[in-house]
Formats: sequence, C-alpha cells, structure tokens
Amino acid sequence: MVSTCAPLRVSLGGGGSDLPSHYREHGGFVLSAAIDRRVHVLVSTTFQPRFRLKHLEWEEVDAPGQVRHPILRAALERHWEGRPLELASVSEVPPGTGLGSSGSYTVAVLKALRPELDATELAEAACEIEIEVLERSVGKQDQYAAAWGGVCAYTFEPDDSVEVRRLRLSAEVERALRDEFLLFFTGAERSASDLLSHQVNRTLAGDAATAANLERAKSLARETVAALEAGDLERCSELMDEGWELKRARAPGAVTEEIEALRAAARGAGARGVMLMGAGGGGFLLVRAPDPARVRRAMAEAGAPELRFGLDAAGARRLAA
Repeated sequence: MVSTCAPLRVSLGGGGSDLPSHYREHGGFVLSAAIDRRVHVLVSTTFQPRFRLKHLEWEEVDAPGQVRHPILRAALERHWEGRPLELASVSEVPPGTGLGSSGSYTVAVLKALRPELDATELAEAACEIEIEVLERSVGKQDQYAAAWGGVCAYTFEPDDSVEVRRLRLSAEVERALRDEFLLFFTGAERSASDLLSHQVNRTLAGDAATAANLERAKSLARETVAALEAGDLERCSELMDEGWELKRARAPGAVTEEIEALRAAARGAGARGVMLMGAGGGGFLLVRAPDPARVRRAMAEAGAPELRFGLDAAGARRLAA
C-alpha cells in the first residue's frame, strides 16, 4: 500500500509565460506558492487481478491502454510495468478552479508509480504527459509547484530547462502569507486548457499585444519576488492589482461580471490587492486583507466561501510504503 500527496498552488505572478508557446521563444518567469491543500493518491498492488481506478468515476480494466482517464492512461503506459493495481484519488478542492489541481494530480500519481524520481524529474514527467502526450494548452508552473513545494520563482528557458529558486522570506512575510492572503471561491469551474488555447493561438500567430502583455507579466512577477523578499506587502498588493488588469486584457472571458462584483466586495471591505487564480473564468480569488475578519464577512455576505490555507514547504511526497 502506497500513499502520496502533492500540494496545490497559488500563482503570484507571471502566469501564462510558462506555456511552451511563449517560453520557447521568449523565456518565462513565474512566482508560485505551494499551499497545504493537496491531491492525495492511494495505490495497492495486493491481490489485484485487474486495474481498478477511482477518480471522478470508477473504472475496472485489464490493461493500461483501456483506461478512459487520459492522465492515468498515459501515466500507467509510460511509467508502470508492474502487476495490476488499485488506485484511488481525492482532491481537497474541485478540479478546474485555478489552483493547479491537474498538475498536482499528475505529480501525485507519478510519485506513487515512480518514487525514485527527484522533484525536477517528477515535474518534467508530469509536464510531458499533460503538454506533449495529451497536447493540453497548459503551462509548466503547476507541475513544478506540486513537485517542489515552497514559495519559489521558476525561470523557464527556451531550451526547456527550468531554474528553481526558493524565496528568502522573513518570518513576518511568511506570517502574512498565511494570515493576510485569503482564498475565496467564485462558485464556477472551468477548463484551463480551453481558456488558454486562445492565448496559445495568438502567441503562435506572433500577436505583438499578447507578447507585450506576457513580458509585463514576467516583470510583475520579478517585482513581486523583490517586494516579498524586502517585506514590502503594500507594493505586493499593488502588483496584484496590475496583474488583474493584465489578465483581463490577455484573456477574453477571464473576468466575468460575477467575478468583478466579488472583487468589488473585497475591495469595499478593505482588501489591498486581488488576483484571479489560474486562467480565469471562475475558480478562486486571492485577496490580501490586512483586516481579514472584515473581508471574510463581506465575502460571506456576497456568497463566496473561503478556502483556508497555509504554506507547503515539502512538495510531493510519499507518505507510506
């Protein structure tokens, strides 16, 4: 019996520049914080005559190639040569809500199948499945954040190599990330790949406005790194708001009227910065609130439930063997 888990993440800047359509030409830079909300996977190979898989539905098949779930099928075909197994998974948040659950799921599954892989090898194997094999329009930050954990800056080079740097944060900033940064659910789920395909098409067509938008997104991420390491949370809040406007300009449909209303409710209650997680269109809002209680009351009245979280420093791990 093997149990693994991989953390979800909040993206603090540079999202979109981690897509191969951009970084293979211009390079990418993303700032992500892994959080203590996770995807869990449990695997047993004891007396299993067939592959029995539990995800959003049940499957029972004789061979990996018969598996309907695309990530599981690719993972088993490429990374498992053993006997039939039973695999069950559960996530602490719904899929399609902007916290990188698909990447975390892939990493958690691979951690169970290939425990010898280190963090970078694990992230790259997950990226290969989602981007190359399944041809999804997604970036690489989710898989890296899930594998590495912590608050990290990721530099995506045109040759597909990735540099990982853990931020040097004071105890006060780490406290603020736990206590003053809040997540609220907008009530809508969506496909990140579908939303990001618009950006990919524009990037591949050489659209100058999209390229300029992503260059500014990378600059904001670098400025956010500097602000966090300097302990300047007010500057971090300002950068969150600029990132909101960049996402609105880059991705039509990312900011709906309902999401805009929730942002206004948070700002009206004293929030200093608001970001939309993931590709937009739904999912979670990340809010910086020096007065958390006041913002929590306002968002509860607006019908946006909170997902409380802390930081995850360990990344993907195997819990039992």
